[in-house]
Amino acid sequence: MKRWTQHLLLGLLLSTPPLAVAVNTQASGDSARPSPAPDAEGTSGTPRAFSGPVLGTAPGTLFVTGPSGASIPIRVTHQTRIAGETVPRDQDIETYLRENLKPGRSVRVQFDVRPFSDGTPQNVASTVEPKTSREPPSP
Repeated sequence: MKRWTQHLLLGLLLSTPPLAVAVNTQASGDSARPSPAPDAEGTSGTPRAFSGPVLGTAPGTLFVTGPSGASIPIRVTHQTRIAGETVPRDQDIETYLRENLKPGRSVRVQFDVRPFSDGTPQNVASTVEPKTSREPPSP
């Protein structure tokens, strides 16, 4: 298994649930459990943002290296703005991500932590902005 795949799997297993739960706990009240919502796309949660390189994609998910070095899965929907544009409705999200956000490309992600109806939190992207790479001019 390649080293980056091991890093991706280890990051998913160790850091993703604590990140989402820590971001989504209620500040006031007795319960640390998130309140249920009808759908992850219908309600907004706690807004967050970070920058990091893209690790890869899966159906509807973009994996980005977080500030601590762990892999963070970010759900991408047709409402997510990528480089100022939304994913066309007639195009598959995973295909669009693979074409426009190659692994290693640095991006800034703004997302909300939204609970599903079963209380499971998920990071849902509102915007993904690829950072421009500064390449030296060709002679």
